Amino acid sequence: MEQATTVGLGELLAIARRRAAYFSVAFLLVFGIAVALAILLPPVYEAKTTILIEEQQIPLDMIRTTVTDFVEQRLQTITQQFMTRQNLLELIDRFDLYKKERRKKTKEEVVDQFREDIALNPISTEVVDRRTGRPMTATIAFEVSYRGEDPRRVQQVANVLASFYLAKNLETREEHAKSSTEFLEQERARVAEELKKLDAQLVELKEKFLGSLPEQTPLNLQSLERMERDKAALGTRIEDFKARRSQLGAEMFTRQAVLRGQGANATGRLKELRLQEANLLARYSESHPDVVRVRREIEEVSADAATQERVDRLLQELHTARLSLAAEEDSAKRRALEAQVEALQTQITELDPQMASSTSDAALEQDPYYVATKNQLDGVDASIHSLEKEVETLDSGMERLRTQIAATPKVESEYRRLLTDKANREVHSQEVMHKLEEAKASIQLEKGQMAERFAIIDPAIFPEEPIKPNRLALTFIGLILGLGVGVGVAAAAEALDTTFHSATKLEHLTGVPVLAVIGAVQTARDLTARRFRRMAVAGSSLGLLAIAVAVVHFTVKPIDVLWLQVAGKLTAQQSEQRPVDASR
Repeated sequence: MEQATTVGLGELLAIARRRAAYFSVAFLLVFGIAVALAILLPPVYEAKTTILIEEQQIPLDMIRTTVTDFVEQRLQTITQQFMTRQNLLELIDRFDLYKKERRKKTKEEVVDQFREDIALNPISTEVVDRRTGRPMTATIAFEVSYRGEDPRRVQQVANVLASFYLAKNLETREEHAKSSTEFLEQERARVAEELKKLDAQLVELKEKFLGSLPEQTPLNLQSLERMERDKAALGTRIEDFKARRSQLGAEMFTRQAVLRGQGANATGRLKELRLQEANLLARYSESHPDVVRVRREIEEVSADAATQERVDRLLQELHTARLSLAAEEDSAKRRALEAQVEALQTQITELDPQMASSTSDAALEQDPYYVATKNQLDGVDASIHSLEKEVETLDSGMERLRTQIAATPKVESEYRRLLTDKANREVHSQEVMHKLEEAKASIQLEKGQMAERFAIIDPAIFPEEPIKPNRLALTFIGLILGLGVGVGVAAAAEALDTTFHSATKLEHLTGVPVLAVIGAVQTARDLTARRFRRMAVAGSSLGLLAIAVAVVHFTVKPIDVLWLQVAGKLTAQQSEQRPVDASR
């Protein structure tokens, strides 16, 4: 068992000796490529600036800023403004960036590369929302970084980026505050113009519907009630004057009858005769001469009494017509009354010419009592006429008030609408004025940089070490890959080789025992190949050593610095040991 194991190990060593060249070539090729990449790839440096988002210094309860957008949104807006083609080309020309790329690529491709090398990384944390009291994620800072091959230019570009964010943030906030102020100024002017138009509409409505406005309704109702009371009082006075007029008319008619001197005798005589007839019939028979005489006289007087009664009735109508004519002012009615008076006088003249002459105006005006009574009647008619004029005036005023009161509901809707619109505009105007004052204060807040602002807390520094490529990692990966590829190539070469290199393998494969083994006869060519293999191994070792030194020099620390550090440590250790030896 031990023999088999020893043989297997020996065979492995023999294979390693035989295939050392294949292994070395494959290993050196892969490892060399990895080391070349680690050394030749250009270093990429990164410079970053950390910018803190400071809150408003003055409490929000005192002054509220008009800039209400989210900081994340503003950062993205500023980033897009900076990433414009013109800005990036100016920076490329200013710092002479991407020299190689500008010779091989178009401007658009160079600009896209510049955009890829710029990064914005927000720094967020969990905070409590002041309005809702709920936890939320808020951006409290952000990092602006730039990557490039020249560390000095990388630092400069990173600082320019940070300065742009700071300046653009102030500019953006001031523009927002000014835009808000300008908008509020325009809104104030617009609301003032609307209020002016509403005032003009209200004035026009009041002038057009004066007396029909809703606030005038109580006064109109009071005035209407007062007019109705005044009209009732005037009606009472008019009735009193009409009663007085009737009384005076009766007196005038009685006076006419007195002046007439007839009518009353015929009627009285007829009544006396009828009384005598009744007395005679009580004592005598109907054939008695006295009864016959009285009856004949009754027949004679009855005709006169009937005529007189008709005349009296016509005289009454004439008197009434004359009174109406005296009180009437309407020309058409006066003409009708005059025609009626003339017709009545004609009838009276036909029935009793003497009575007609005694009842004419000229005859009546000669009687002082009749004239005095008529003057009183004229005064009463004048008073009635004056009171009726007042009633007409009151009726006109009451009709006007009723019309205004009836029109109030129609006017009220439009009037209320105008008042409501005016009240709403006034409230809106006050709100706009309040917001305008806040906007003006916000402008001063932004100019004084007392609102939310960006502050650099960690400026970009000169990058001493590149962030890529990771030369040590590339070298280590190349070493592992080289070893793997070398072993694989050596194993493949051994597997493809059809020759026998040991008697044991031959005996195992053929099943026939080996009788003798003749040693290898080395020719000059074989010796040359052996020397070449040894030189390749030595060269590979030296190459590996050189590669290791280069990797340490470029990835870990320069060799001269490392040598000085090691020498310094050795010197320090010797200095520490000398006092110990001296004490011994």
